[in-house]
Amino acid sequence: MLCVRAPGRVNLIGEHTDYNDGYVLPVAISLEMRVHAQPRADTHCILYSDTLDEQAEFDLRAIPEPSQLPSGFVRYVAGVAWALQTHTGCTLRGVEATICSNLPVGAGLSSSAALEAAFAVLWNTINELHIDKLTLAQWCQQAEQMYAGVQCGLMDQAASLLCEAGSALFLDTRTLFVQSVALPPNWAIVVADTGKPRALADSEYNLRRAQCEDATQAFRNLLSEEVIALRDVSPEQAALYLPLLEEPARRRARHVIGENARVLEFLTALRHADAKRVRHLMLASHASLRDDYEVSCAELDAMVEACMHAGAIGARMTGAGFGGACIVLVEKTALEPFLHTAGQYYRQYASYEPRFWACEAVGGASVCI
Repeated sequence: MLCVRAPGRVNLIGEHTDYNDGYVLPVAISLEMRVHAQPRADTHCILYSDTLDEQAEFDLRAIPEPSQLPSGFVRYVAGVAWALQTHTGCTLRGVEATICSNLPVGAGLSSSAALEAAFAVLWNTINELHIDKLTLAQWCQQAEQMYAGVQCGLMDQAASLLCEAGSALFLDTRTLFVQSVALPPNWAIVVADTGKPRALADSEYNLRRAQCEDATQAFRNLLSEEVIALRDVSPEQAALYLPLLEEPARRRARHVIGENARVLEFLTALRHADAKRVRHLMLASHASLRDDYEVSCAELDAMVEACMHAGAIGARMTGAGFGGACIVLVEKTALEPFLHTAGQYYRQYASYEPRFWACEAVGGASVCI
């Protein structure tokens, strides 16, 4: 029997930038997916989700097309198998696996990427493929795009596989440059779940991506130099040319271009434990996501306000949006009173019951020891 763990993630800053060739700064957290698996002598896979109380089966010699599979966790697993076999040319070993998780579903902590990462590490181990984790992350991204129909960027899979304990992961999604950035040891990470499920996230996510492509084409027409993605537009160029774009492409582009600049500024603030600057950047990110990218909601806005009232260093929505959770940074010495007070404030403004998790920054997916 083999056990593999894969963490969920929160993104400190850099939201909706990864599919625009931009910068992101996620943290893997101590809420995780675990897969307990027994390798088989054949190519059959029997999967059971303890969390969902659902079972699914498929054969690795004839992996079903996405449309032939029920929606749900099996698509992500089958997608990873498809990607691994496509790229390696190997037929994987079958498994009997039980999936357990303490990641809250619908909170925007990327349980899907954790599931993909866990099975990627599982098959990488039992088949002795020796694939590096960055490559695994890219293949997991392809699996989600192909089998779940979500045109996601690389951030979630990279965070679940590549993060180091005690650090955030700076990722340049174009060059694939990665760097661990140590978190101030006296700051705590809090996941503040609004309790509102992310009902519109997937469909609106794909729409936002299409709108960003429209904005990229508009800049390509306006600028003489090549514009491959919004990453290529500087803040100075944006100031000149954004007024010429049509809505909503103008506001979508303004968010992405501004967010990339905030990530780079956040790196410096984090390295100096500059709480004032971190607060400003996190709140500016949330305001941009609310007003320009339009992926927030009343509950996420209320949670940010509640957390700031309760004494947070900074807070912002994290994930695709339309519900889910906020990422909050809190001084460890103020953690207990913060958790008590933030919930009280939030209940005054929202009808959903909030949940809070104080999390550690952990390492990426691995075989359990």
